[in-house]
Amino acid sequence: MLIPCSPGRSFASNIKYPQNPRCSAPESIIVSRARVAMCTLLPLPRLALARISSMAHSSPPARQAPRISANDLALFMVSSDTARLGIVRRSKFPQKPPIIRYRDVRTPVCNYLADRLRSVNPLVQAEAMFRQRANDPSMSSLRQDDARQCIEVLRAIQGMGNQLGAFDFHSAPPSQPALDLAGVEVSIRADLLVYGSSRGKDQIGAAVLRLTQSDADTDAARSRRQDMGHYVATLARMHLDANIPSSREPTNRLCLSIDVQHGEAFPCPASNTRRRNDLESACRFIAALWPGA
Repeated sequence: MLIPCSPGRSFASNIKYPQNPRCSAPESIIVSRARVAMCTLLPLPRLALARISSMAHSSPPARQAPRISANDLALFMVSSDTARLGIVRRSKFPQKPPIIRYRDVRTPVCNYLADRLRSVNPLVQAEAMFRQRANDPSMSSLRQDDARQCIEVLRAIQGMGNQLGAFDFHSAPPSQPALDLAGVEVSIRADLLVYGSSRGKDQIGAAVLRLTQSDADTDAARSRRQDMGHYVATLARMHLDANIPSSREPTNRLCLSIDVQHGEAFPCPASNTRRRNDLESACRFIAALWPGA
């Protein structure tokens, strides 16, 4: 079973790699349930069998190699044992979503932040497009709802003007490889590069936009968002080091996880050795769970 992290201890110190990640019930219970099932099963009509066969064939294929998104890895780090196993299974058997949420809003947000003058024209034009989509009866309800959520993102990023005003954002490379972390492919992409300088040295960081629907506004929820933000910012720094070469010097303070809907920007902590180690240990654990997930 998964071992929970105790307060004050690192993730790595709590790991026990499972011999068999599947839990099994006592044999007597299994035998009893099997006998009941054998007695109550009736032959299924051909139509029902065909439907079951179709459902089986339509199930999502399993990813053979361990792969997880940066957001799911950050969620893994702050979740309970049961939730962690669910995250691994969801990553191994990904469901194809009917639409990709927030896909069309990233470009205008990035264009706005990368503009030194911070002209709101890209945001105004994008909001007009999304408003038309939200009111278009030919659009599906999902796309209409996504358009409304995108409008909220546009307004939220404007509300972060003071918080993000000190950062010098630039366009990020369009093609970026995944981050290989302890045998797990971590899907992460820098939405923007961040330039700065210190003591006469040109520096660089990477910013990741986290676009998520709002959750509870409690102390526990805020603490959880902060932890996830710091983990994503740490992954951004690791991604920058591994996959985005630059003549500038990478620095933690310019690696950001921007939680747009909540109006918060989390920089990579100045001292993040423990977080790096915990992320690597978590990925080794995910790789060990993967075959039996």
